Amino acid sequence: MLKKVIKTNEFIIFVILIVLSLVVGSVNPAFFSVSTLFDTLRASIVYLIMAFGLLPIVIMGGVDISFVSIAAVTSYATHMLILGPDFQGSILVYFLIASIIGIGMGLFNGFLVTRFKLPIFDVSLATFTMWYGFNLFFVGATANFDLPKDAVGYYTNFLVTATDPVVGETGLHMSILYVVVIGLFVWWFLKYTTIGRGVYAIGGNRDVAIRSGFNVKKIMLIMFGLMGLLAAIAGTTQAFLSRNFSPVIFMNQSLDVLAAIILGGAAITGGRGSVIGTVLGVLLIQILNRALILMGIPVEWQRLVVGVILILFTSIPAINEQRKKRIGHTTELGEAKAQGEA
Repeated sequence: MLKKVIKTNEFIIFVILIVLSLVVGSVNPAFFSVSTLFDTLRASIVYLIMAFGLLPIVIMGGVDISFVSIAAVTSYATHMLILGPDFQGSILVYFLIASIIGIGMGLFNGFLVTRFKLPIFDVSLATFTMWYGFNLFFVGATANFDLPKDAVGYYTNFLVTATDPVVGETGLHMSILYVVVIGLFVWWFLKYTTIGRGVYAIGGNRDVAIRSGFNVKKIMLIMFGLMGLLAAIAGTTQAFLSRNFSPVIFMNQSLDVLAAIILGGAAITGGRGSVIGTVLGVLLIQILNRALILMGIPVEWQRLVVGVILILFTSIPAINEQRKKRIGHTTELGEAKAQGEA
């Protein structure tokens, strides 16, 4: 049991996180401050929510980059719809309207994929361009800083507060609760429901999944709807955290989320992936980014370092698979030789 755990991607990433933290902390003790911890978790909130929505798509063997455009369109469109009537009510209304729009946009992707049997990446590339193009054409790239009354204090709505010797009072934002609830739900959904098992079956072998009785089209539609829902929640959360609604938010960050999922052990070809691995993957990228900053390494190097780590992590499973095949082939040859001598 212990040997199996040690060999998993999740355990390897966990060890890397510990080692990286110790190294950076020895170079710059500020890394171990409460402020750095809270800032890292805060920066991970929105990425984790989006990653939880994208994870089932990746497990099914798809690569979708349109979720960031869904996050941008839903948050901004909701804001403009509500801003007109000069809405000053609860921000829960924002989340509700954005979620409905997000589900619809996700289902639109799913409809194109399942109805016309189009590749997921091709559809997502088209809708990514279309939704951002829609925002830029009708709105432009200017952010809107008008906030509803109930959202003004959202930025400082902390779950836990602490005093840091460097920056003074700091806090962990309550939005971390969204991550916990959503993460637990997605974990339960993938592990204990028939649809969740179908997600892994589709990623493993779609034809076998169909023969096993899984309704592939229904499962894919549900997962695309979930992706749209969580993208909308992520976009609206980010808007309130940053105190502005931007029509081009997240435009260059879809690959960061995808990279975190792959680093967490998900196979780009489908059939493998976990919520725990996704959490560790997002944390690894966020901690790595902050580590490079604290160590005085230019920002331009951050993506290079993440890319190198991604190459290493995607190579490990492939190397292990080749090693298993060689061992199996050698064993078969040995058995055949023994039978021949007998």
